[in-house]
Amino acid sequence: MTHPADVPDDASEAPLIVVNPRAARLHDAQRRAEIVAAVVRAVHARTGQTPTVQSGDMTAAQAALAASGGAPLVVAVGGDGTIRQAAAALAGRSTVLAVVPGGTGNVLAGSFGIRGIGPALDVIRHGEPRTMDLGVARWGSAGVPEPADEAIFMVACGMGLDARIMAAAEHEWKRRMRFGAYVGAAIKELARLRPVSFRIEADGERLEIRGYLAMVANAGELVPGRIGPRRRIDPTDGRLDLIVVGGGNPAAGLHSVARLIGDRGDLRGSVIRRTVETVRIESQPPEPIEIDGDHEPPSWLEARVLPGVIRVLAPLLALP
Repeated sequence: MTHPADVPDDASEAPLIVVNPRAARLHDAQRRAEIVAAVVRAVHARTGQTPTVQSGDMTAAQAALAASGGAPLVVAVGGDGTIRQAAAALAGRSTVLAVVPGGTGNVLAGSFGIRGIGPALDVIRHGEPRTMDLGVARWGSAGVPEPADEAIFMVACGMGLDARIMAAAEHEWKRRMRFGAYVGAAIKELARLRPVSFRIEADGERLEIRGYLAMVANAGELVPGRIGPRRRIDPTDGRLDLIVVGGGNPAAGLHSVARLIGDRGDLRGSVIRRTVETVRIESQPPEPIEIDGDHEPPSWLEARVLPGVIRVLAPLLALP
């Protein structure tokens, strides 16, 4: 079944499939070849075109993405990092992005209800393009305002416990244990958890709170595929969700998490949940940060939203 309305009038290039062979679920060459062949068939079923396949390191993938200006569809096969890099290349273009989860957490795919290869193939064949937001994260060295690094994020960036868990779930461990790697890392980090003081400026308002993590989310769940806040994180609302889990001890932190999971509205006090356009977060002592699961050393963190800059294939009703 083709979807001519999805193809830009000036499209002169074939759809593109970008594959990251280093993703946790794609290390086996035979399994990877089977997945890519199935994706090729699904893309042909949707567009009537035979896609180009780029498999290799992300430098080659980025070059292919940069050259894919007229492609009607790009399929990113890999983990959250692969999908994020594809989204950064496609931001502001009419090209539609499809995702095939091949990583460990697969947070973005899970936020669309795509929880495996089969559902991803079905979305490529029958899904609908949806316009969603992206975030831009900016960070540097603790105590030093410039120079700064900058990256697009699709799911979330954050400081504190989530970054510590991402750092502890080393790549090889993730490849062998998949989601269990995050569980093991979480147990390790919780055992030595200590609260820190967060200083936050959200849309010009200054906040101070003592707690365990400060997250800026565009999509996804608190625990990928398992636990999310009762009010969904909406990647189409033109805003980002600021989530801060406060508390002076682990018991208070757990109470904050329970409030976050159970309440629908904005939250203040020991737990913060609100939407923002821009936010800056610092901590004392400085905490590590993470950008879509990629961890960075202790630093300050800024984030801002880019409303409606990417089109993503999603199942019907998967996005609000």
